[in-house]
Amino acid sequence: MIFQSDTIHNLFVLIDSVVELYLGKFIKPFLSLHEKFYAALNKTLRGLLDDNKSEIAEWFTANFITYLRTIFVIPTLLLLAWGHTVLPSLIVILVDFGDFLDGVVARFWVDVKKEKEEALSNNESRANSPTLSDTDDESFEVVTTGSPQTLTSWQVLHWNRTYGGFVDAVCDKAFVVPCWIALLNSVPASGSLRIAQYITLIFLILAEVASGCIRFRAYFSSVAVPAPKVEGFDFSTSAVKADHVGKAKQTFEMVGTALFMLPPFRYLGLAFLMLAVPLAYESVRRKVNRRVMYVKGSADKLDYRVLKFYMQVKAMGSKLIVGFHERKTDMIVTACACSCVDEVIAEAPEKLDVMFLEKQGIDYVISSSSQGQFVTDEVLNAGLCLRIGEDGVARPLKAKEDEKQD
Repeated sequence: MIFQSDTIHNLFVLIDSVVELYLGKFIKPFLSLHEKFYAALNKTLRGLLDDNKSEIAEWFTANFITYLRTIFVIPTLLLLAWGHTVLPSLIVILVDFGDFLDGVVARFWVDVKKEKEEALSNNESRANSPTLSDTDDESFEVVTTGSPQTLTSWQVLHWNRTYGGFVDAVCDKAFVVPCWIALLNSVPASGSLRIAQYITLIFLILAEVASGCIRFRAYFSSVAVPAPKVEGFDFSTSAVKADHVGKAKQTFEMVGTALFMLPPFRYLGLAFLMLAVPLAYESVRRKVNRRVMYVKGSADKLDYRVLKFYMQVKAMGSKLIVGFHERKTDMIVTACACSCVDEVIAEAPEKLDVMFLEKQGIDYVISSSSQGQFVTDEVLNAGLCLRIGEDGVARPLKAKEDEKQD
């Protein structure tokens, strides 16, 4: 059993290495051309939106475009069932364009909203109504009005803010996966690449379904605040960022699907879809990658500031461990009651060393701006400790000797 486990582990290590080589040697150069093309397209579309700002209806939102392009899966499947190929292929290209357009429209409405808010603040004073966001919680104050007031929770605010990206990714899969299932029926009964077509389509179907399930779970189990911005440190050792992997995958999948529907270009489409296979694998792998974070528990209080810090750290990884040096039962039990906390370590060492981190399976230690150094210089030199400053940015914590040299 141990031999089989090691064999499977080594196999995945080999696959990861091959995929990373593919990303660095092929995808990274491709992305430079990809970015130039879409940057020019973005500039053109944004210019059209800005020039016709007064004529654009308020219902023309990014979510509207996302829902509309997803509905196109119905005529696409019907046309494929009736034996058509050209029209379904054109619809796929149109849907792919819509996936880019909704991002442009989303940024357009964000800028329009900012302009309106700035104009409002310049013309009249803002009303003293209680509001709360992830960035102004320090100045939050409930104003006494003598009447009931309704405040939106952090969790609902977070869901509302991230809903657009979530539904966009899910709708992408809701369109393309049924198309691939339908295309399985169009694979010729014979031919040298018949098996390759089945394997490619089935793998992509399984990968995108798995990715969609992971996204659903991540969205509804996400903490109420976003992860802090990280400067001077990169959690990933990959040559290509996660969002760039998604962009390249989307292009290969949609262009490949459109070409695969056309009999004269079927094998060219298959080539594009095969290029998307490693990217689909990498996309799922990065979503399930575990990253265990550790924070030092507060022995004095557990207010919303401490909870926000816990949630920020949890958003940076997949598992949050809170350690308490002093055995204060009330604080330990209260930490266990926090939904963002996965484990609590009682009587943790006052100063953490690398051996303790390895024993507990901890990947990174995160401290707040109000906490002193509670890790050894060995941990700092290994780059395993970050501090979230008062500006909300996470940076690597350096040893005192290194700080003096800098």
